[in-house]
Amino acid sequence: MTDERRDAERAEHAASAASLAKVRKFVASYVAKGAYELYPEPEVVENVVVGLAENLEAHGKMYCPCAPVEDSKTKGNDMVCPCTPHHADIARQGYCDCALFASRDFVAAERLAKKK
Repeated sequence: MTDERRDAERAEHAASAASLAKVRKFVASYVAKGAYELYPEPEVVENVVVGLAENLEAHGKMYCPCAPVEDSKTKGNDMVCPCTPHHADIARQGYCDCALFASRDFVAAERLAKKK
């Protein structure tokens, strides 16, 4: 694959600055109002944010990037961020399956583990 073709494909799939800003605003607002924090690894969070923005542009909704979009579409808004199962995911494992939101306890434990 040529560099030009690779760059064209990236541009085709890249989320616009406006979509990224919209997703970042939503995520910050959700965390500020809710019981959850961001997953403690910023690069993971950024990948999820980009995936949400790409799905917003391509499909008109912020479908969770951790699940196939076509499957998500069959479930209505259940898999639109914040998805319906994220509360159960966080209760079970400390973070949602996309690794965007996490419980305060999970984040605190991760911070302690990194200090050791």
